[in-house]
Amino acid sequence: MHLTRAEEHGGNSGKLQLTRPWVWLTAVTIVAAVLRVIGINKGLWWDEIYFLVVTVRHPLAEILARFPGDTQHPLYSVLARLSVLAFGEHAWSLRLPAVVFGVASVPLLYLLGIAVSTRNQALLAASLLAVSYHHVWFSQNARGYTMLTFWALASTLFLLQGMRTGRRGPYAAYALASALGAYTHLTMLFVVASHVVICVGCAWRDWKSGLGLAKWRFALEAFFLTGGLTLLFYAPILTQVMNYFTHRPSSMKGVSTPRWAMLETLRGLIRGLGSEGVLVVAALVIACGAWSYFRENRLALALFVLPGAFTALGAVVSRGTMYPRFFFFLIGFAVLMLVQGLVVIPRWIVAHSPGASARNHPGLAPALSAALAAVLLASSAYSLTRNYKYPKQDFEGAIQFVDRERKTGEPVVTAGASTFPLLKYYAKPWDSVETVEQLREICRQDRPVWVIYTFPRYLESWSPPLADMIRNEFTVTQVFPGTVGDGDVFVAKSEPR
Repeated sequence: MHLTRAEEHGGNSGKLQLTRPWVWLTAVTIVAAVLRVIGINKGLWWDEIYFLVVTVRHPLAEILARFPGDTQHPLYSVLARLSVLAFGEHAWSLRLPAVVFGVASVPLLYLLGIAVSTRNQALLAASLLAVSYHHVWFSQNARGYTMLTFWALASTLFLLQGMRTGRRGPYAAYALASALGAYTHLTMLFVVASHVVICVGCAWRDWKSGLGLAKWRFALEAFFLTGGLTLLFYAPILTQVMNYFTHRPSSMKGVSTPRWAMLETLRGLIRGLGSEGVLVVAALVIACGAWSYFRENRLALALFVLPGAFTALGAVVSRGTMYPRFFFFLIGFAVLMLVQGLVVIPRWIVAHSPGASARNHPGLAPALSAALAAVLLASSAYSLTRNYKYPKQDFEGAIQFVDRERKTGEPVVTAGASTFPLLKYYAKPWDSVETVEQLREICRQDRPVWVIYTFPRYLESWSPPLADMIRNEFTVTQVFPGTVGDGDVFVAKSEPR
């Protein structure tokens, strides 16, 4: 079997090489597909509902020529429209493009893995991604985030191939992947910007070493081609996009802050990994893997880390808001660093253990790596039970509960973020309230009043008096859990005084 450079110099990592890795990779990819199909038709959540109503239900020509806001992921919108036209309007057909690109990201991560590490490590990384709670969740989310992940992995792989071979082909493929990524989500532009900085740094190093800059001509062409293709894709909506980001400040600027995003990311990681302890262990392992890449392959580390730093800076500067999902595309890079840590930590333990050495115990380090990997695989796979147990947001459960429990003539109102899904998508004949005065007027009818709301943090931000009234004068009778952070659906009721 042909060994990569990392395998030739990987010490014990080359001892237990799997035969027929493509057979194993095919099996892992099939598992990934099955895990992403289970429960795919559960109820939609707010973002998906808004996306369906505002974008997907419109003609394809209108989708290509209209930018309703940053909820629009243009390439995903096109594919989702085609899927709905082909299979009818269902939750699963709306989510189908996310599933396809989510599954495709698993073998793509393997290809990137063998470019920076060993085949064993690449296969382990693909396996961890296959059972990842977060990757499965986003693969069942009708948004462009798994597509963005796919394009980020593809562009990184093509850039590495171009830098190593000096050929034009990989750079051309890089330009196409990057432009399609930008057409999926503008966050990709931050990834490209980080790649430009990395290539400039490498070119500067070559120039200082007297190697010349001729080999970087194709890279320069690729970046210009990326810009040209991106402008071409966005041409029908370019002025709308520019106007949106320059003249429409985000209403969520005071709510979706970097601090909130960090805390929400930690909560999401704990949910996906099973416990705080597993999160701490995973973070330490990733840190060790990053340090190993820093010592052995700084180019790979820069490609893994700098896109996240540029995205954080770009999000704060451009809109002033930040969401954990902005950084989901980094999941493949994080898994590669995690796997690197799983390999180097046991080697260090074996090398520094009294009375034990790699020479006398050649299988000890791989066995420890396998044990750590098994713990993470099992923990991540177990956490999937929550993903399958609950929908992302249970609007349907709340509707059924209210329809069953309320008596004839008892009014039902919606407040805050629940209004759009319940009235525009489920077409319930209920009233919406935006102010305390509106709600008090309904409560004066001397009958019990039901209110349905979700995202209480947002409701508190949009209308503090209304949130206070609901909290103080209504009793929560039922909570319908969902897997979206802070996305539980609340049903509350007030009795006449």
